[in-house]
Formats: sequence, structure tokens, C-alpha cells
Amino acid sequence: MGKIAACNVTNDVFALNALYVSNFSAFIGVPTDIPKGFPEKIINGMRDFLKEIGSDVNGGHTIYNPWPLFGGSASAILKNSEIIQKRGIKASDRLILTKPLGIQPIMAAYRVIKSDISLLDDYDLDEIRKSIDIGVKCMTTSNRNVVKAIHEGNFFSSIHAMTDITGFGFAGHLGEMIEDSNLGADISKVPIIKFTGKLAEYFGYRLSEGLSPEIAGPMLIAVDPQEFKNFAKALDDNDVWWFEVGKISNQHQSIKFQKENPLFEVAEFK
Repeated sequence: MGKIAACNVTNDVFALNALYVSNFSAFIGVPTDIPKGFPEKIINGMRDFLKEIGSDVNGGHTIYNPWPLFGGSASAILKNSEIIQKRGIKASDRLILTKPLGIQPIMAAYRVIKSDISLLDDYDLDEIRKSIDIGVKCMTTSNRNVVKAIHEGNFFSSIHAMTDITGFGFAGHLGEMIEDSNLGADISKVPIIKFTGKLAEYFGYRLSEGLSPEIAGPMLIAVDPQEFKNFAKALDDNDVWWFEVGKISNQHQSIKFQKENPLFEVAEFK
């Protein structure tokens, strides 16, 4: 949980193309009856994650709260010329997603396994657990290597817009990218964690509409088509999982899914 919280917070900084987190302040809210040592383990998880990306917990705040809360704030310093906003897309930009989607439905399955496993009688639980592991891997994988690829390859002008996918889901954040642009997006395929399509229908998440929230989600990147191959290679060189999901079109502020069901399942995430 500490690693997931730190990943979710710092990804906001990386979404603006900052390469280094200069400060991280942790926030923890804990019930009075929480098991002894639990808050310390959360902090240790945050520190372990932050050290992997060259930072650390620099301070923070702890309160008592009826239910656990984990998060924080992160800051960074970078040149104005290096900032990449969520706005700025251009016609024919190719769209890249750097993680599969489906965190909410697969973590709902995780909770059901602990509370009422009979609700998943129609599923192969061993396979469901593999997908849960993929979900955890996604939530603890930093987006920093995406930024590293941009900086190393000097792709500052080739990436026209970029954001991370979190609380508003894929379509929500893509909608922010095309807002006020007089452009739209044609989406061909969207990668999802295996089983999350069916689980989303079962639990009531709007994954097929692109509106299921993500935690510590992927980057969504609009790339100049002339630099696409070079940027894709840079992502590969930095061990970034990626998939091309579509392109920017001349349609006026609309998102069009090219297929009736554009979701396809991913059984591995490395």
C-alpha cells in the first residue's frame, strides 16, 4: 500500500515531464485500533519505492482517522522548455498507453476473494490471482522511465501532449487532452488486464466506456507521427511497456471507438 500510494502521487509529477522528485511529503491517516507497526510499514513501503526512483520521504503529516488514508505530495523542478502539458495535441498524433487498464475491477475481485469468494465461482481463481498480481505490478510501476526516455532522446518537441490516467478513466483524461482543440480521437484498441472486461460488467465498472478509474495508472502520450518509431524504440530501451491505442483525428472534440468492443486482454505486464 505504501508503494502504491507513493507511485500514485509521484506519477502526477512525471505527467508534466519532470525527471526527478525533489520533495515528497507523506500523509497518513490511521484508526486508533490499527495493528501496531502498520503505519511504519506503510512509510517503509513509500521509502522503498521512492529510493528506486532516486528520492525519499522528506517529511509529512499523520492523523487519526476512522479509516486508513495513505498519500502525500510531491514536487519537482524543471525548465519551462521541458514541461509537457495535457493540452497541445495535433492532428495525426499517434496515441500511446504505457500500462493496461482495469485496476478497479481486478481489485474488486481481490476484495471479494477475501470477503465472499463464492461470488467468483464462475472464474478460475488461480488465473484471477495472476491478474491481481498484474494489477499490483501496474500500480507499483513508476512512470518515470517514460520521462527518462523523453529526456534521453530529446523528444521535448515530439511529444505534443501527455497525461496520466487516474480518477477519470481513459476516456475522461483523453477528453481533457482534446478539450478546446477542435480535434478528436480515433481509438482502435485498448489493452486491459485479463478478466477485467467481464469483471467490470459483473461489478458495475464502466471499463468498456473508458470511464473506470485507475490507480497509479499509465501515461497517455500524443506523439508526432514522424518521431513515433524513434520514441517507441526509446521506450523499449528504457523497459517501458507500451501499446498504440489510436490517433488524433480532425473530428470536433469527440472520442470514437473504431470497434464495438475495442478492449483486448493482456496476460503479462513486465
